Amino acid sequence: MEKLLPNDLGEGPGFLNITEFPIKSDEEWKTLTFRERVKICNEKFLRDNGICPVPAFIATYACIGALWWAGVLFFMDPKESLVSEMNMKRFLLYSILHSILGFGATSSLLGQRFKLAVGGTGIHFMWPGTICSPTFPSLVSLVSAVPARRSVLAVLCFVAYALSLLNELLKPEPSVVLPVVLLAVCTIFDYNIFSASRGEHYGYFLICMLFPDWINGWQCVQLALWAWAGVGKIGPWFQPVIPFITKDSAYTWLLPKQLMCKLLVKDYPDDLNPSNLSTILAYMGATLEVAFPLCCSTPIYFLRHLGAFGMISYHAFIGVCMPFASVFEWNYSCMIFAYFLFCQHEFALPSSPALLAFLLLVLIIIPVIGQLNPSLVPFLLAYRPYMGNWRFGWYVVHKKGLAKHQKLKTTEDPFVAANGVWLYEWFAYFGLPVEQSIRSMRYWDYIVAGMMMVVPAYRPFVSMIEKLCEENGWDIDDVSFTHSESYQNQVFGFSLGTGWIASRECVRKAYNEICGFDKGEMYFVQFDPCKPLPWGKEHHVVKFRCFDVTEGPENAIYGEMPYAQLAAVQPAALKVDLKKGKSITGLFLDAYY
Repeated sequence: MEKLLPNDLGEGPGFLNITEFPIKSDEEWKTLTFRERVKICNEKFLRDNGICPVPAFIATYACIGALWWAGVLFFMDPKESLVSEMNMKRFLLYSILHSILGFGATSSLLGQRFKLAVGGTGIHFMWPGTICSPTFPSLVSLVSAVPARRSVLAVLCFVAYALSLLNELLKPEPSVVLPVVLLAVCTIFDYNIFSASRGEHYGYFLICMLFPDWINGWQCVQLALWAWAGVGKIGPWFQPVIPFITKDSAYTWLLPKQLMCKLLVKDYPDDLNPSNLSTILAYMGATLEVAFPLCCSTPIYFLRHLGAFGMISYHAFIGVCMPFASVFEWNYSCMIFAYFLFCQHEFALPSSPALLAFLLLVLIIIPVIGQLNPSLVPFLLAYRPYMGNWRFGWYVVHKKGLAKHQKLKTTEDPFVAANGVWLYEWFAYFGLPVEQSIRSMRYWDYIVAGMMMVVPAYRPFVSMIEKLCEENGWDIDDVSFTHSESYQNQVFGFSLGTGWIASRECVRKAYNEICGFDKGEMYFVQFDPCKPLPWGKEHHVVKFRCFDVTEGPENAIYGEMPYAQLAAVQPAALKVDLKKGKSITGLFLDAYY
């Protein structure tokens, strides 16, 4: 096809409309190859300051934030300061309840929930027969024939857990013994309940509250969360995240057109990789994320406050970036915890031996394993957020398998483009000029694919889809595909970059048990995170696979490439030599590695 100039790619987003789709006619679109389609969408994403209607997003999340704050005011003791010890305990319990019921992370538009803005997570966890991801499937198999299909018993445990949190919130002196026990039980049935509880943060806080020196335990958890996140960014994968995560920030719609592209991309449209400024900002972010926590841990008043307010500013910046999955309330909570833990208290290690042993396990041993071998540990447990080395993937269904796929129980269509079209058609019904958005939403999965090509690790996706179509004799327009984050929010109820929940044998078996797929109807595309060690044959190597859900990773299309090679080419230009056969080394907790 003839190369499109930047001005040929259509208008950017408006107050209510998402970005205009770059190809004006369906007839022209059908003449393009899959690679050409993704390339155009990638160029479109990089050219504009964003793809989403930021003013509409701000208004939406202002309402959701007001609802969150109303809950804070309702459950806190008005006779005490918000950051008193008692109110901090209440704030923690409320934050967990708020999250597991679906009013926080992954909610509304940034969670790509277009029909049910809030509450979807809670409904999913209370719905027998939905897909789940049991931490110990062999144990769950004793009470459920299909461990990754939610049982009535699992639902009852979740309801009891939610009620225990509410009950403690309503007590004059909350206790956490029962919530801790029920969280542990729920986690056995579904790791995702632990994830939705922000177990690596709030869950550890809960356990610390079993001890008299709980404040010191909280301090250790908060410092570990921050510092490990900085360590996880040490590698070539964080630089591309800067142009990726800063698009659609709260301020970008006010900037001159294409300014973000000029600042953060090397030489648009000829070189679409990150600019020197992106690299500098990446190194600065990783450095500060380690330096500020170190300041918080000192007894020096000035440094401690510098570290606390530095991290408050850091979380404010993340909130302003309006990151996908809408983790606003978690960033607000981190800001409050930073002030409480390090402005009001001097850092000290806990004195309780049992608490120290627990913190040694969850703040040092597990993160070290997860940082060095990230396929073994879910990325939030390893403290690797916001860093580009995600275990992402795609779900691919041929049209002949769509009816079977609909047997999955979800609050919305897992192929979220249909939900976006539904939302904008409602706007059109009331006379709003949203035709641009209705058309763009029909191609939303291509827009997201083009966006993801900014991160080099996922560039083999194009070659994998081409190979899949070639082997099966498919026309690309007979295939539905969607990115893992939006899909898993619907199918698993909650997803924060947690590819671990789906990269598991028990989940693959549940798909077949529920849907009854035949060969050639559904495929999983999975990307493993890089190992960070700067030496050895697996030094910064990205591994990827695509397998039929009826066969599994033992008979997959797969490959691996050093990150440097992936980053050396343009986003949609990479062509990969793919292999066929066994694509994994083995299973750990039924997860592929």
